[in-house]
Amino acid sequence: MARLSALSVVCLTVLGMGAWMDYFSAADDAVAAGQLDVGEVPGAVCGNGIDPAVMMGTLEALLTGRTYDDVRADPRQCALVAQEEDCAVVVTTLTDGVRDALAGASLSDLRVAAAAWGRTEEFNGEFDGDEDAGELAELVEAFADLSREARSAGHHLYCRISM
Repeated sequence: MARLSALSVVCLTVLGMGAWMDYFSAADDAVAAGQLDVGEVPGAVCGNGIDPAVMMGTLEALLTGRTYDDVRADPRQCALVAQEEDCAVVVTTLTDGVRDALAGASLSDLRVAAAAWGRTEEFNGEFDGDEDAGELAELVEAFADLSREARSAGHHLYCRISM
C-alpha cells in the first residue's frame, strides 16, 4: 500500500472542490479497491467536503488525544488503495485508530469532538451556529455507527472520492 503520491495529492485537492466523498467499510484493501468503479457504495456514509487526510486526521486527533503528526505517521492514514488514471475516482484508507475511536466513543464524547472539529480552520467557520454544529454532530454520529459496524465485522474504513 502506497502513501499518496504528489499526483494523488493534486488529484485529491482538485477532487475536493465539488467532489463526492463516500466513507465505507470493507474487509481489506482489495475489496475496497473494488468500490472504485461502482455506482453507489453500499452502506456508505456521505461525507461530501470532509477530506480523508486532513479533516479525518484532525477528527482522529481530537477523539484520541494524539497529535495530528502522530495520526499522519500511521501508514494507513489516507494511503492510496486505488485510483483511476484521470483521478476521477480515488479510494483511500482511514486508520484503524479513527475507526476504533469513533466506535468506542460515547454520544457525549462524539458531540464534544464534533463541536471542536467544527471550530478547526479546515471548516472556515462553516459550523459556528448551533444548527450547523448539530448537522456536523449528526455526521460524526453516522461515522461512529459505520465504525461500530466495521469494527464488529473486523473491517477497515475507506473513503471513495469521485467527481
